[in-house]
Amino acid sequence: MTLTFDTSIDTSSADRVDATDDLLLVARTRTFAHETLKPRALLTDAEGVTAETIEGLRGIGLLNHLAPARFGGGELDKAAERRVHEHLAYGDFNTWLAWAQHTGLLEHFSALAKSGKPIGDLGERILRGEILSGTAISDARHYPARYVRATPADGGWTINGTVSWVSGWGVNAVLSVAAIDPTTETQLLALIDVADERLNAEPLPLTAATGSRTWRVTFDDVFVSESDIVKRTPRSEWDVRDQKIVSDVRPQVFGVARAILDELRDSDTDAAHVVAQAWEAPFARYRARAYDLVDRAESDPRGPQYFPERLALKVETLRALHKISRALLISRAGTGILSTDTAQLHARSVLFLQIQSQNRHSRTAQLADIAESAPI
Repeated sequence: MTLTFDTSIDTSSADRVDATDDLLLVARTRTFAHETLKPRALLTDAEGVTAETIEGLRGIGLLNHLAPARFGGGELDKAAERRVHEHLAYGDFNTWLAWAQHTGLLEHFSALAKSGKPIGDLGERILRGEILSGTAISDARHYPARYVRATPADGGWTINGTVSWVSGWGVNAVLSVAAIDPTTETQLLALIDVADERLNAEPLPLTAATGSRTWRVTFDDVFVSESDIVKRTPRSEWDVRDQKIVSDVRPQVFGVARAILDELRDSDTDAAHVVAQAWEAPFARYRARAYDLVDRAESDPRGPQYFPERLALKVETLRALHKISRALLISRAGTGILSTDTAQLHARSVLFLQIQSQNRHSRTAQLADIAESAPI
């Protein structure tokens, strides 16, 4: 599934992302990622993202970077947001994962605020960057075999079921939960306080992204008032939106790739430098192509969405990411598998990226690529 790139590929989307480094908030993010997160990444992986780190993110404006200025927000555009994701994933993948769960709800309330629609007290706290929210939506991809069920109740809804993955548990204050009413094929986005006693959470024995505080959460007759249902989406419409997420190569991939390439370049092994030099240009093309395809699709929602091209690019980029992480591990020899070495940390982060935001289409594409690469 190797892609042939047009030599006249449009790099303007990626160029706009690079240009945002001149913005104050993006520059602060880069400094925080390089000088605070990166030196502590191994410790964070072992002990978990801390409340102190979340306070650091809040302090530079990353809990409301998309919010309107009247809430003290950064009002970052898409290009700047991509750069923020790249920088955080570069510095510490665990911190990026816990923080990234917050951005969906922040984006939702930011759009409401800009449209003049009511946002409620909780929405305002999120827009002001006062709290970190978490996301519990992964099981919606497995409907109807597995999902969180929403049942109408007097004044609201009753939520039951288990969410397999909730990152940031223990540092987030509220969850946005994708719950489905099977009688109407409607997906609700419900806000639930993590302190609700009807929530049962247990840590997952992850071997990748181990510091992301990713837990399994079960909802046992949790009542959600109508006012805490922030969105209703027909399942068919949600599936189309989710296909975009599943098919894309997203900014965190390029943040991790940059961290690995930089470490290969800083190696004391000449052969490692050769790997970094060989893969610098391909990753620049992957990045430019990924952002270009998304922007082209979004510029005309009724036009081509380029799903086959986006998914093929994702498969190839993840394959390349695995190669360079393997190269870093090899370059470190035996020390590369010590818990004190970043080579194994990056390798495990890459494993996580292989399965993140996966559905049957992306899984099938990746497995087919591996099968096709077998020698005859």
